[in-house]
Amino acid sequence: MSMNRTDALQISRRYGAAIFALAVEARKESAVVTEFGVLAHAITSNANLADALSSPLVPPAQKSATLAALISTADPLTQRAVNTIAAGGRAEVIPAIAQSLKAMLAAHQGEVEALVTSAGALNAATQKQLVSALSTATGKTVTLKLKEDVNVLGGLMIELGSLRLDATLSGALNTMRER
Repeated sequence: MSMNRTDALQISRRYGAAIFALAVEARKESAVVTEFGVLAHAITSNANLADALSSPLVPPAQKSATLAALISTADPLTQRAVNTIAAGGRAEVIPAIAQSLKAMLAAHQGEVEALVTSAGALNAATQKQLVSALSTATGKTVTLKLKEDVNVLGGLMIELGSLRLDATLSGALNTMRER
């Protein structure tokens, strides 16, 4: 059974929250998040593995065995979590769970990621100014994820959590067109 993106996100957040709570309780949050990230990378970088994990033709027991082999040296908490996910027929959402766990760890550590879209590459001084201003505004440690998009024409678009600041030329032009 194939699931849509919304379902996958909801499922990954629920699993992620449960796994993160257990990891915090065991004081192993960094290790568990790192191990899920490594596993997610292995899945996303190998098309055959990703296809097998999402295929309804591959039995859950076979998916569990494959994943168990991949994480044989991982923390027992990670091993139990991955086994539970695979046994529940949700192995294909492991990369999304890894993303959820990474975001939860960052929030737990007082960090946020800002997606900054610009028409061209930002120099180091501009990046430093952005980090400083956003850190002051949020009271948290901010890391930038930079994206270049020639369609913005000029200016910046900053996405920080649910906040979206569009200070781009294309955004201004679209606003004028709407009026």
